[in-house]
Amino acid sequence: MSARPLFLLFLSGLASCVSYERNDATPQSIAAIIDARVGGTFSVDQAIDVALRQNPRLQALTARLRAADAATTVPLPVRANWLGRNESVEALIDPIALLGLGPRGAAIDRAESRVLEAAAQLVVQRWHTIAGVVTEFHIHKALQELQVIDLDLDVESFERAGLASPVAAMQLRAAQARSHSEQVELTRERSDNLTRLRELLGLPDHAQLTITAIVDDWLQQPEGTASEIVTRPDLSLAAARFEVADAELYQAVTEQYPSLKLGPNISLIGNPMRAMAMLQIPIGMQGLAEAARERREATRSELESAFLHARREASLSQQQLIATQAVAAATAAGLRSSTAAFDAARASIEVEVDAFAKFANAATKVMRNTMEHRRAVLARVRAEVQRASAYGWPRGQQPTPTKIPEQQS
Repeated sequence: MSARPLFLLFLSGLASCVSYERNDATPQSIAAIIDARVGGTFSVDQAIDVALRQNPRLQALTARLRAADAATTVPLPVRANWLGRNESVEALIDPIALLGLGPRGAAIDRAESRVLEAAAQLVVQRWHTIAGVVTEFHIHKALQELQVIDLDLDVESFERAGLASPVAAMQLRAAQARSHSEQVELTRERSDNLTRLRELLGLPDHAQLTITAIVDDWLQQPEGTASEIVTRPDLSLAAARFEVADAELYQAVTEQYPSLKLGPNISLIGNPMRAMAMLQIPIGMQGLAEAARERREATRSELESAFLHARREASLSQQQLIATQAVAAATAAGLRSSTAAFDAARASIEVEVDAFAKFANAATKVMRNTMEHRRAVLARVRAEVQRASAYGWPRGQQPTPTKIPEQQS
């Protein structure tokens, strides 16, 4: 082979400007990175900021958004031929593609629609992440306010003194067991609360995590209008997917038509330069176009399904919030009543000989109400955030192609 084709091959290699860099990722290396992170004391705003920067799902979607933005640079294919027999070089290019029209223009439109889809995916994950952080902060505050009444009483001493019947003694021991189990349950709930929050913040399980109390009015409930449902991020994502499918159909349609490539034929031995043309005729492309048309129809139906799901979720969350608030208020009133009765029974057991049975019965009621109130409060807290989220809260600014998040070191 002469030096000419080697030189042409070298020039074509210059068109590639991105080099390969090896980047290993193993469970062990990822674990080491996460274990090196430290926790701290966070307000809800600080926790949201850390989650938006450090949550791995958000990092992945941010990288996919940058990838989609980079893919908007649609290549312009130039065909070069070296004809050894004629000692000439040909360079052919599609003028329609050079102008950003035809199949290449459709590919550019498809790439830009995928940027909007990737941005919408990132917004949806931010929406879920912020709602998750706020939920855990409200749960943490609710758990801090829950208390378990002390039922530490020597039942055996009352039995030996003949002041406690076997039934009343069994009843009080059962209430004491419930008190212990409720303490264990609260400990578990608090541990689970911090575990879930650590995952949202991308922290290891051993990271110290202290949460400051969230103010009562930090979560602003939307008004609950139909217009708020339409602006939900997941509906924007479904609409973006339809636009991608529409762009793919347009590209498939343009690829059905012939394309013409023009260029010079340059002699390497001094002969005059000649014009060259190549006509490319695609055959049997209608099947791909029909498939793209059906995929667009599928995404349209998925958008309709997403809207119906959003409206159903909003309606259910509204009723769920009303119901959980009513239950929480009822259990709070029941707990206050049983606590007052228990305090009275505790005072009377010190002065009345036959007050043990009354005390045991009051202890049973107060523990039953304590457990019911805990479940009701946590259900109400989750329902509050779910209802707000169902109507599109929080509403973050969607990244645009001109404002792509940069890669973090």
